[in-house]
Amino acid sequence: MVLKDTLRWDPAIDVLLSRLPARFISPNPAAGEDLESQIAELARDLDRDDAFVIFPEGGNFTAARRDRAIARLRRLGLEAMAQRAEEMIHVLAPRPGGVVAALDAAPGVDVLLVAHTGLDHLHSVADLWRELPMDKRIVMRWWRVPRAEIPEGREERIGWLFDWWERIDDWVEENRVR
Repeated sequence: MVLKDTLRWDPAIDVLLSRLPARFISPNPAAGEDLESQIAELARDLDRDDAFVIFPEGGNFTAARRDRAIARLRRLGLEAMAQRAEEMIHVLAPRPGGVVAALDAAPGVDVLLVAHTGLDHLHSVADLWRELPMDKRIVMRWWRVPRAEIPEGREERIGWLFDWWERIDDWVEENRVR
């Protein structure tokens, strides 16, 4: 499991997930950190009984995070991706490096994508704790993508991931809990 490092601040998450093969990472790594190789190491040797969980967007959606993600793509010279990210209004643009690293390290696995709506107002672990016990309606959708449908090249996989994120954004729009 690959999680944002700030989740480790929650004692229950830290105690539980420190006992599993998990890696807490920063979505904005320090210079010299090779997060893709760390993710690949976790994904290596996956089989039918394993699940590898990664959050490609790097954090919960907020309008400010969306704006920063688009600006980051532009700073990196990725104008086409920035334009695609601008069209997604309910999800952050994916940060594909970790997904590509996991796919490269586990060549025989399928991908399961999960989308949800109903928790859109929760932006932090503190928000989640404040809402407990939760009596909200949550709508979820799961898609299984067979490995044979996942492209092989890095650029093709990045395009594939953005295609899926656009589809998920459309699904959220259609299924938002209002």
